[in-house]
Amino acid sequence: MNFYRTARSFIGRNFVCPFENFCALNRPEVYDYIFYRLRNTTSFEDCGDALFVQTNGLDNFVRLKFKNDFALKVPLNFPVQITNQRVAAIIHMFYPELAAEVKNFLLNIPCAVDVFISTTSPEKKFAVEKIFGDFDKGNVTIKIFVNRGRNIAATFVGFREIFDGYDFCVHLHTKKSPHAEKILAGWRNHLYENLLGSPEIVGGILKILADERVGMVFPQHFNPIRVYINWGQNFSVAKNFLRRLNIAVDERNLIEFPTGSMFWFKPKSLAPLLNCGLTFKNFPEECGQIDGTLAHAIERAFLFIVEASGFQWLKVDCDNKFFGATPILKSHSQTELDANISKAWHSVLKRY
Repeated sequence: MNFYRTARSFIGRNFVCPFENFCALNRPEVYDYIFYRLRNTTSFEDCGDALFVQTNGLDNFVRLKFKNDFALKVPLNFPVQITNQRVAAIIHMFYPELAAEVKNFLLNIPCAVDVFISTTSPEKKFAVEKIFGDFDKGNVTIKIFVNRGRNIAATFVGFREIFDGYDFCVHLHTKKSPHAEKILAGWRNHLYENLLGSPEIVGGILKILADERVGMVFPQHFNPIRVYINWGQNFSVAKNFLRRLNIAVDERNLIEFPTGSMFWFKPKSLAPLLNCGLTFKNFPEECGQIDGTLAHAIERAFLFIVEASGFQWLKVDCDNKFFGATPILKSHSQTELDANISKAWHSVLKRY
């Protein structure tokens, strides 16, 4: 354990890190069982996936996390009619230079949409106002919030009062990932494309969300990010936060979450989070943290909250590549879509 951490510190950039990344993409069972276990803990207290492998076997782990990791193909393969749903986009615009990019994606929403934008300074607010001044699909509200809790606090604390007025919301932010730009290049575009890549993609997601079972829809994982689909340093913080919402989790829950924290959702599916009384003071001051904060913990808690609220969650994928890391379900009719929603569903609240 200590030797591994020492080796990773001194030669990680040249050998250990690339080997980890190779395993994450090509042999995920090796990464989850060995690297995550070694890098994070000497016990299984904070290592749910490794405990799963130990107690349930490698074959079951691979089947659940990859062979049965279904995503619904968007656009749907049948015509979709958009009904008059009340739609909002909530965006944390920490990097205002990306405002034009975000605006262009929002124009793909095939119905009226009100836009709520947060940022962290008057200068950034002014820059965003210039870009969104001619946005004509709905009202635009721009607010300045303290730089705590990043997109999580800005959305679910700063704009808490808006959610009762909408049926469906999309949560976005201006992701750059400066701590790993080379490895994660393309992640932001992957998320934007899968959530807002065309009117047909958005129409398909709104159709999926119209199903009374579904509370959240998010993109299938960007392949390089699969290395980070674990509790990391967030298990105890997430466990304590979920306990505050009367949701119990432990090492027997297999972790899954919307990596990148961008997704479509019904406000009712996150009601426990919206009503728990969080304030900006609950989040630490910003100092470039890459893990272990309340915001990182809430990211990993989203799906537990959705399920505890009585809803299911689903992934979507607009990738047209013939070969994919995980299976994609195509829907050619409403009947097939209903069946695919049932097939793609699995529970994070289930204990193994």
